[in-house]
Amino acid sequence: MIPTLIAALAVGAAAPVARSMAWGVPFSLLSVATVLRSFVGSALTVLVVGTVALYALRATSTPPEEAARLAGAIGALVGLGLLWSSVRRMRDIRGLSLLCQRLQEDDARPTAIAALDRLLNRVAREDPKRHVALVLMATGPLTQAGMWDEARSRLRALEETALSEAQAVLRNQALATCELQFDDVEAAQRAIDRIQRPTEPSIEVWLVAMEALLMALRGDSERALAHLGAQDADDNPSLRASHRLVHAHIFAARGDDDAAVGELEMLRREAGRAGLERVVLPRGPATELAERLLADEGQP
Repeated sequence: MIPTLIAALAVGAAAPVARSMAWGVPFSLLSVATVLRSFVGSALTVLVVGTVALYALRATSTPPEEAARLAGAIGALVGLGLLWSSVRRMRDIRGLSLLCQRLQEDDARPTAIAALDRLLNRVAREDPKRHVALVLMATGPLTQAGMWDEARSRLRALEETALSEAQAVLRNQALATCELQFDDVEAAQRAIDRIQRPTEPSIEVWLVAMEALLMALRGDSERALAHLGAQDADDNPSLRASHRLVHAHIFAARGDDDAAVGELEMLRREAGRAGLERVVLPRGPATELAERLLADEGQP
């Protein structure tokens, strides 16, 4: 039984390291729960297989010491085989998911972004189609972590010819959002113009809201208001916040500061400080009003 125990400990100890290497996630970024789960799962597999093999070998004429060694070897081989199969299955998606989670943590972010770059660059060389899917998956977490430049660079680098129609829509919608974060209205417009319209209704409402925002940013308030039309946003808080953003710029362009501030106050109430920060960049008619409200928040 001792060889089986030794094999179980060895394979269990190797399991989290194998996952770290296969997933492209530095060991330091694996959670304690992930390490323990990996260790215990692999060790138990070896113990069970080794114990069954030992009882089976004892029923034969195999000497006890040799039977114990063989049982340990069988348990180790089966455990390693199952471990290899497990870590290879969906390894890129698992690695991406873990790294994206770590992007939200300030202390882990530098290590996580370096590992994410390595993972995406490797997949780009091995499988361009999978690379497209991973970049689209990573865009949301990158922007949530404030890494807009990294997200924009990755989206810009995607070749249009490598995208399916659905992927092209998602890529250009996300790219337009990133371009606005850098106050590049024309680049955002070009990204939207590349989308074949109409798209799915769930995406189309966001594109309409974004187009209305671009019109409002240019001071074309009447056209922006008409473009929004009677679009219903009551059941969608995020879309409602986008509408308030557009209306704030429209009222400010008309010189109705009171109405614009009213929209901004509602936006702050519904979306918090982040809602007002969306009015600052890209810059438009309501930007100065939003900056004043943000400055007032910092007052004692």
